Amino acid sequence: MDRTATVTILILLLCAIAAQGVPIPRAQGRCHCIRTSFDVIHPKFIRNLKYIPSGSHCERAEIIVTLRNEKKVCVDPDARWLQALIAAMKGGKKHK
Repeated sequence: MDRTATVTILILLLCAIAAQGVPIPRAQGRCHCIRTSFDVIHPKFIRNLKYIPSGSHCERAEIIVTLRNEKKVCVDPDARWLQALIAAMKGGKKHK
């Protein structure tokens, strides 16, 4: 190969390495939740809560609720009912 081709390939490789993992502004990237539910879910139907913080994969924090019937529902992390449920769960752990 000649020198120009080698330099071009080297520059392209360096650009690819530098761009890896860089979030795209206003793009959802690889978010787990396409839509979020605002509906209240009664605690007796909830098996598990999974919190996924925002990062290079997704611009927003996500909470995925696994129900007792194994159905997964994405809920709005800012929902008041969810905040109250999390506070109650944290309060219950402190008393034990």
